Amino acid sequence: MKHHAWRHDPAAYTAAGPLAARWADVDTRRHVNNIAVYGLHHEARWRWLLAVAGEQAFPQNTVWLRPQHGVTEFWHECHYPAPVLAGTRLTRLDSHRLQLATALWQQGRAVGAQHSTLAAWAPGGQLLQPLPTALAGRLRAHVQAVAEGDHPDAPEPPPASPMPVGADQIGHYPQQATLASRYGDLDADGGSSEAAVMRAIEQARAATLQAAWAAAGGVPERDWVSLVVARIALHWAHHGAPPPRWRLAGAVLHIGRSSTVLRVAVFNDPIDTDADNATPPTLQAMADCVMVYTRPE
Repeated sequence: MKHHAWRHDPAAYTAAGPLAARWADVDTRRHVNNIAVYGLHHEARWRWLLAVAGEQAFPQNTVWLRPQHGVTEFWHECHYPAPVLAGTRLTRLDSHRLQLATALWQQGRAVGAQHSTLAAWAPGGQLLQPLPTALAGRLRAHVQAVAEGDHPDAPEPPPASPMPVGADQIGHYPQQATLASRYGDLDADGGSSEAAVMRAIEQARAATLQAAWAAAGGVPERDWVSLVVARIALHWAHHGAPPPRWRLAGAVLHIGRSSTVLRVAVFNDPIDTDADNATPPTLQAMADCVMVYTRPE
């Protein structure tokens, strides 16, 4: 995405207005944490949906409009308290899903972009279904309005990449841990919130790095301090309610001189007392994460 000129051009998007990072979003590197930056893209998406589709964007008890796939790129660090400008653009629409491009700017430069495939999930977040007629009508009207306007042209994106083969199996991941869920992990519809799952992905990433560095004879807190996330390619298996605990899983795909690639996942971990007949964990979401070595900005 970074090498597409239109991704950096605010005129290519519908503005969502200024968004604010919070002091609570600042992490130990003294920048806005990547999960909080993801949350700004999430907010930009919802503001766009509300502006275009109104209450049809979140009809109660009929459909959950949630991501199925998404790629988020982090180009520069975001810092508190400077405001963040956000923009959103609809790039693809069919009977079951839509694709939204979002971008963030801070102090005059693009700091990152996201491309999300949103799908219509049946209530409960487990099964996909067609977009509701009213919502699809609002979106098609927007597509027509944009076609008659003066937005800069953008190339139509390719279809979202499928989930990697085997990534939905717990045995794919050598590093595993558990994480208890909380009431605060529920979203407004009673499913697992995007923020909660992203936090679990982050914890799985940290646990995988810690294990990898320790196995190599290093000191994790010292040796990984210069690693930051550059790209997260995320796939959702479902958006159901959080289980009592998640199983966090991770694998190292690549370690190079300038970057590390991790595959991490969040599984629903059934708590079985009968070990001989235990139910295997089921995937909720998985992500391939590119991390680069850098110095704080």
